[in-house]
Amino acid sequence: MPNCTLLPATHCVEDSFRTSEYRAGVAEADCSACASTVSVAAMHEASDKPAADLVRKEIALARLSLLRRVTMVAALLAGCAIAYGIVLAQFDLSKGPDEAEFGAPASDARVNLYLQPIQIDAVNDSMQVRISVVPLPGASSTISDRDFLVNIQRGKQVEHVQVRATQPLPEVTFDFDLDGGNIRDYPLDRYVSAMTLTASEPVKDGTERSLPIHVTAWEGILGFSVKAQAIATPRPDELQLRFAIRRTGAVSFFGMAIYGAMIVMTFCALIIGSLVFAGIRRIEVTLVGALGAIIFALPALRNALPGAPPLGVRADILIFFCAELAAIIALCLFVAAWARQGARP
Repeated sequence: MPNCTLLPATHCVEDSFRTSEYRAGVAEADCSACASTVSVAAMHEASDKPAADLVRKEIALARLSLLRRVTMVAALLAGCAIAYGIVLAQFDLSKGPDEAEFGAPASDARVNLYLQPIQIDAVNDSMQVRISVVPLPGASSTISDRDFLVNIQRGKQVEHVQVRATQPLPEVTFDFDLDGGNIRDYPLDRYVSAMTLTASEPVKDGTERSLPIHVTAWEGILGFSVKAQAIATPRPDELQLRFAIRRTGAVSFFGMAIYGAMIVMTFCALIIGSLVFAGIRRIEVTLVGALGAIIFALPALRNALPGAPPLGVRADILIFFCAELAAIIALCLFVAAWARQGARP
């Protein structure tokens, strides 16, 4: 501030006025700077708010997508569990083979037979059965005490098994025809076989007298389930058995699972080849190995089927041949896309 005692009054007034103007200008500049800072902060706050909303929205969408995927996986696992339970109930995988008894009661029978299927050849429609004459209940000796004859009818042919006194009880094996089924229905093929059993012994007047028969049948063979059932006949002295034969639940389930795996592998190969050929996915040379492996894995799966059915069953025509052809087409699509769009040297 100038010293007014040394200067004239006019000069002091002018200096005071200039000083006031300067201070007012500085204050106005400071207010303008503050207003600019506030406006810039407000602009930043206004611009940050949509960005924050967008981030929150993306997080919410990501959580929703994750929840949807988790729900889909849980539903898929639940569906698989339900389907597996239905398969267990349908094919009865837990039940094993057992013995079944037919004919006259064991205490009243004069002839005791034991039937055991030992081999089933579904390709040739044949079942091999071992028929053993066993001691009666209460007897331990395997030597016959009398002469008698056992007649075994298979189809139109009748086999005669002669049992001699003081001779060991015989054991024979015969082949029986399988009817009502076809190997082409693998792994759900079913068959039926029948046999008729009678027994007789000679009497003093030269005639034959019928003997009551008791039969025990073993209902099982490797890879097959055999269910025996007695059929009513017009003659009371004969016993007719009907065998219902099908593959075990484990074999049928595994066969269906193998063919299902072929379908899944086929769809995977077609998706890879089609997406790369259409340009939706980029070319990765490592996928060629995967497609080639699928082509050679399908025959290996086919040969791993239990029971080794001949090539050409209905499941082969509907699934295996189509799967092999589709895998080859997928590889061709991938190679064509690589040749068209692949990196040049």
